[in-house]
Amino acid sequence: MANKITIIGPPEMGKTTIKKVIFEGEDPSDLILFPLEATIGIKYSVHQFMDSKVSLIDAPGQSLPIILQDEQKQILAFGDAGAIIYVFDYPTWISDSQDIIDDIKKIYEINKKHEFGAKIILFLHKIDLIIKKKIGTLLSFIRKQIIKQLDLPEELPLYFTSLHPNLIYTTYNAISNTISNFSENTSTLKENIKNKLKNSSKTICFVTNQDNYILIQEISEDFDTNILYYLYEEVYNLSKSPETITLKSNVVSLGPKLFNKIITSVNNHNPNFKYIIIFSETLEKEDMIKILDELKKDLN
Repeated sequence: MANKITIIGPPEMGKTTIKKVIFEGEDPSDLILFPLEATIGIKYSVHQFMDSKVSLIDAPGQSLPIILQDEQKQILAFGDAGAIIYVFDYPTWISDSQDIIDDIKKIYEINKKHEFGAKIILFLHKIDLIIKKKIGTLLSFIRKQIIKQLDLPEELPLYFTSLHPNLIYTTYNAISNTISNFSENTSTLKENIKNKLKNSSKTICFVTNQDNYILIQEISEDFDTNILYYLYEEVYNLSKSPETITLKSNVVSLGPKLFNKIITSVNNHNPNFKYIIIFSETLEKEDMIKILDELKKDLN
């Protein structure tokens, strides 16, 4: 059975382009040269992504105001969805942040009212438009802004994405992490990691797939999520280096913080996973190795 994901957001945010690149294998460079025409009507498609079958609903931006007001269209777009991905871009956040906040709150209310039970996920797209030397600091500030202005009972997952060749991994990570929730193997490992970290402080654990994209991200309750951009960049660079296949640890500086880091290969334990990587401001190397050893046992 396919797992339903709805992609929605204002017009010209790049929703259909994300679908074309990530799920249909289109070259993002070609789509920059030859932009897609605006989507007309809700589009349905089924894709195989990792070990999950995904039913994708691409809702046109022009229809967003109607969907947010019409209950029948809400049921059509959001009913039975495992995830609702709301895509907005950096320029729109700067110019129309209140409209974005209003949209997200409305989707949250609709999801609760109809008891759809979908996971609402936010993609702030086109981060390549931010000057590189300012990107980490600015994205940290934007994350705080969004959380504060939404003021919801729960914090919604927020990913910073781009289809620029140097940053395309951000979008693959966001999609992989979203879809991994539908995989039984991944969900089990995710729960095991959560249990291992529950007594840890300022610690985060990533698991990557064979394509080096992040499948799992679990954090301790007190982890500073404002530095996630730096961590994603570090994971991307680590996973490209063949010398990291065996157990390796060291101290790394990411943004304003220092972390103990450890990485190990686990593809011999389960072919769905490639690396487990732990970053911690508080755990010593021996404690991190102990967590990794326990997780490997769980995979056998």
